[in-house]
Amino acid sequence: MGEILLSGVPGAGKTILLKKIIRDFKNVIWVTTTRSARALRKILMNDEIWIIDTHTWAHVKFHPRDIVISNPLNLNEVNLGISRLLDSMNGKSLVILDSLTGLLLYHNLQRVIHFLRSALVKMEEKDASGIFTLVKNAHDIHTETSMYAFFPVVIELLREDNGETKRFVRVVKATEYVEPSFGEVKVVKDDIILPDHIMEYILKVLKS
Repeated sequence: MGEILLSGVPGAGKTILLKKIIRDFKNVIWVTTTRSARALRKILMNDEIWIIDTHTWAHVKFHPRDIVISNPLNLNEVNLGISRLLDSMNGKSLVILDSLTGLLLYHNLQRVIHFLRSALVKMEEKDASGIFTLVKNAHDIHTETSMYAFFPVVIELLREDNGETKRFVRVVKATEYVEPSFGEVKVVKDDIILPDHIMEYILKVLKS
């Protein structure tokens, strides 16, 4: 199994990159903390993935593969939802948690790390990989540094707006040598194009 922290400022391209990555996986569990399952499905246009909704705060299901958490403040319930879905799946699975920033609005850093440890134990048991997103610059430096230290692989998406929007990707941490570790990113229609070697590395980690 492989885990990646995907960090980036709003508008850097995190969601569109996740949307691209899930095409390579048959079993996908997407935990959403910052938008409803209904809103997310409109963005993804995908009926095959499972969505665990910790944002809606109500038992409102619009799709048979939606799981709405009755009490999003109960991280054990979120973990239980992930566990039940992983138990029902055959073959390689991908768990996406978008985003850790949503959890950190309601829980302290220690509780979120405890939640992550429990989730990763279950994922390792089921040979599932995971991508966990973080909104860069939304947290104090201690929280951001701790999140970066927790994961073996950290990828940053950067955005610059100086009259013209430019996007970049940077491999901050990796389990092997990745060179060059920095490159420009292009968003074309409904696709995001990373340097080939970085995109290949991301998929290699997640499929390991």
